[in-house]
Amino acid sequence: MTEQEGVTKYQLDFEKRKLNISSSHLHALNTCRALMQQKGLIGQDDQRYGGYGFGNISIRNQSSTSAFLISGTQTGQLRSLSASDIACVSQVDAQANYLCATGEVPPSSEGMSHGVLYHLGEQIQAVVHIHSPDIWQYADDLALPSTLEHIPYGTPEMADAVRDLSEHLLNTQALDNTRAFDTAPLIIVMKGHEDGVLVAGKTLKACGDLILDVLEQAKSIKNT
Repeated sequence: MTEQEGVTKYQLDFEKRKLNISSSHLHALNTCRALMQQKGLIGQDDQRYGGYGFGNISIRNQSSTSAFLISGTQTGQLRSLSASDIACVSQVDAQANYLCATGEVPPSSEGMSHGVLYHLGEQIQAVVHIHSPDIWQYADDLALPSTLEHIPYGTPEMADAVRDLSEHLLNTQALDNTRAFDTAPLIIVMKGHEDGVLVAGKTLKACGDLILDVLEQAKSIKNT
């Protein structure tokens, strides 16, 4: 893939101002993010993606609103996030390719995909976007839901694909009493976004647990 990582493609209405973020939200974001960093799924590496930061993480700001807190653009190299490294996205319009946010740093380039997931309903309270070569390469072997290869990241087309696929998965889960959304978040492989994987669930912990489980499955296939 030659497409440059970390480039924001949506129209951004951004107000730069200090955010007040609860300690519980900061703790949840940093706990999950630290685990993803340890596994090389979120971060910054001079040898990967042209040295740009990769992966991002978000949490719904309040359970009953569509606003969400997301790691800022190109913050992957930071060991932990403070309020100044996070943006609050208050409005997303995928059709208009428009996003409105506030904070001391603009939101991640994948903010649009996070936004359409939160609009699906209150059952989604957290989203983690990682970069995993193993999960991405073995997505078909793992029978993971995927967007089409020709759809690039950060575009209205990707947002639409993520929304439509997620709606289908949620409807399927609703008909399957053996799958509890609390413990079985959604996972989507973004085939048009090198190594990109999205996971959405009720908690960041549930998202992280699923990612680690699927990663182990992918490594097992790789090593056979």
